[in-house]
Amino acid sequence: MKDYKISEIGKRLSKLRHSKKMTQETLAEILDVSTKHISHVERGCASLSLGNLVEICKIFDCSLDYLVLGNSNNAVLKYLPDTIISILNSGNIADINMLTRYLEIYAELYEQK
Repeated sequence: MKDYKISEIGKRLSKLRHSKKMTQETLAEILDVSTKHISHVERGCASLSLGNLVEICKIFDCSLDYLVLGNSNNAVLKYLPDTIISILNSGNIADINMLTRYLEIYAELYEQK
């Protein structure tokens, strides 16, 4: 039985690509595949080679575990809400910085308690 779903990998890839404001054409060029193939991957109709999956992880600074299984590397992160995990995995620096600031404020308030 598969622990992953190709359609979920495609959704995560699309989300990562959009967070970097990258087009399917640009990603296809980097990976040396067709734009149509990237479209098929994102829709869950096709898959990428292991080499391309690893390259995607390098491009978007994410783990293969996240891309394929949707998991985070850090066991502590499993206690965080999915929304926060999504922000952390998005690669969107502005959102990550905002979340970091919120957490800093929370930590300050917690210490004052």
